Amino acid sequence: MASALALAGCGSSPNASGGGGGGGNSTLVVVTPDTSWTWALDNGFGGLEPSMNVVGATLVRNPYAATGKNGIVAQNVSKYEPYLAKSWTVSKNSTVITFHLADAVSEQGNPITSDDVIWSWERRFKSPTSISPSIQAPQITAVKQFHKIDDKTFTVTLAQPGYLSTFFGLIANVTAYIYDAKYLEAHATPSDPYAVKFSTTHANYGFGPYSVTNYQPGVSATLTANSNFVLGAPKIKTIIYKIVPDEGTRVNLLKSGDANVALDIAPSDLVNLQEGPGTAILSAPNPNSYMEMPLLTNRAPFNNPLVRQAMEYAIPYNQIIQNVFHGLAFRKSPGFLRSDAPGYDGSGFTDFTYDPAKAKALLAQAGVSAPVSYTLTVSAAEPDMQEAAVQIQTYAKAAGFNITIKQVPASAFGQGRTDHTFQAFLLLDYSITLTPSYELNVYTAKNSDASPAGNNLGAWVDPAFYAAKAKADALADPYTPAAGKLWNAAERIFIDQAPIAFIAQIQPTTAFRTDIKGITWRSDQWIDWSQASKG
Repeated sequence: MASALALAGCGSSPNASGGGGGGGNSTLVVVTPDTSWTWALDNGFGGLEPSMNVVGATLVRNPYAATGKNGIVAQNVSKYEPYLAKSWTVSKNSTVITFHLADAVSEQGNPITSDDVIWSWERRFKSPTSISPSIQAPQITAVKQFHKIDDKTFTVTLAQPGYLSTFFGLIANVTAYIYDAKYLEAHATPSDPYAVKFSTTHANYGFGPYSVTNYQPGVSATLTANSNFVLGAPKIKTIIYKIVPDEGTRVNLLKSGDANVALDIAPSDLVNLQEGPGTAILSAPNPNSYMEMPLLTNRAPFNNPLVRQAMEYAIPYNQIIQNVFHGLAFRKSPGFLRSDAPGYDGSGFTDFTYDPAKAKALLAQAGVSAPVSYTLTVSAAEPDMQEAAVQIQTYAKAAGFNITIKQVPASAFGQGRTDHTFQAFLLLDYSITLTPSYELNVYTAKNSDASPAGNNLGAWVDPAFYAAKAKADALADPYTPAAGKLWNAAERIFIDQAPIAFIAQIQPTTAFRTDIKGITWRSDQWIDWSQASKG
């Protein structure tokens, strides 16, 4: 792994897979529900797609390749290419990475320096609203791992060789955007020392392909291409995001051509849009997006693992796949590690299927009287989750559960998922970094005081799980058959303890006009407009 990463980084051009190149002026209209946009994970959780195109430049990235289907391009999540770092080298013991920065310029016109990189991690680790620290552990746990050599060169030191693969995955995604420190420091205050509050409404503090030229929270955002973008000026010069709460209206705008791209489209409409005329849908051969049902372990009734297991047997998996997702989903297993990763071992999992008798038996074993009543929360911005909730409510009755469905605004849903106040909830979510260590950490991370971190969706802390994961993390190569067995041991604990039910893998919910090429499938599920073209 170390030699592969070193070869990928040494002497490579920062235009490795391009930023879209030249081209004439063009505008795209994107219609989306209100996902409560935010511009970085440092200022809370919310809709992040616009921010990826503005703030979201990283040191490295996963390269894109054509899929041969509807002009879609997809990330190769196993490889990395230069972005804001033009090259890098890895020490022989795979613990020290030396980066050399490209000649990138921020949206404010400031050239990137090593100080920007180190300050970006300081902000992440010192902002109380940031969820990045828990997600990046154990690969990145402190700013002191970063060491400046000169304005364009710095090193990062890892605690052990086994962290290298996931480290590169982490620095290629949303937890590792690089900020313009000079600009943000100029707007810092004693009460806002890292300009986090300032940046919630002033988004142009990164090195991405676009700048925000008009932003009306809850209404719209206009993104304009940066001519000095380090990977080349995007072909699409203007992206106009319009918030359209009604899903049917978004579909009609796409069909009429008044919108070029529609986000968060219901599966029933995606089935029709994939056949046109003039429309297509984004798809992936092995999507990393899951429909998930976190069962909060910090409160009744799911503070008992037997009740959680019973609920897993009360979920009508096949009915949800067919009735809600209309076949645009599938369920390989109850697990969630990437099944096509080298060395993957999916043996020994508890086979959770819809089985009311088993559910009732587990409730009896737990000493709990049926029906077990609780509230299932869904976001008002996600109609497919609302439909799935009704399916679960209906079928779970026969399994001994009485479910009340509560629908809340997207902003309240985002808050509730991180502060662990729901009893249970439904969402589509995904592991952005597709390495076993990260996938097992993203929903199980704990804070320094051993409390569950914000993205620990089930509020589940289990010493046996952490010990099993640590054994796998200690291996230098995470993709050998021996490593696969250790990852499997940790994943089995997670599945058996059931803090989250992974119901199905879900295809993307994006539809677009067929004259738009370069729509991206990314592990973060967002579209990189620097790859797109029109006509």
